[in-house]
Amino acid sequence: MNELSKINKTDLKILSILQKNARITNQQLAEEVHLSASACLSRVKRLESEGILKRYITEIDLEKLAPHVEAFAEVTLENHAPEDFEKFDAAISKVAEVTDSYKISGAYDYLLKFVCTDVRRYNRASDELIKSGIGIGKMNTLIILERTKDFSGYPLASLIEL
Repeated sequence: MNELSKINKTDLKILSILQKNARITNQQLAEEVHLSASACLSRVKRLESEGILKRYITEIDLEKLAPHVEAFAEVTLENHAPEDFEKFDAAISKVAEVTDSYKISGAYDYLLKFVCTDVRRYNRASDELIKSGIGIGKMNTLIILERTKDFSGYPLASLIEL
């Protein structure tokens, strides 16, 4: 979708509510945005079909589930031809421990987020990537000591002027 969709205040309210609680029932959502259940569902379906609502996911509290370490890795590729980026992207998409990948500007080409059982496993995973022949020239690691703010949704009201 290349052009920006037409979003009104009701759509914005629906999106704001859903990004905080994707399990809300359509009836509850309709009541919160002051629509009938059918009108609300139609809007949600439209937002889904336009690709604005991409998916519904569950956030897991890993601290309560399993010991782990999270790390950011700043990656610079050896070469910068389009096919080098495509090769890197394809390879990274297959690495389960890489939960997020961003192509960035600045001194590095990518910022990756790893979630591993421990530092030793992170070290093995990053070594495997470097040795895999996907064109990594340099990799700098930042171990996450503590998350001080959780993602709580996009600031939709300040991003979208209505």
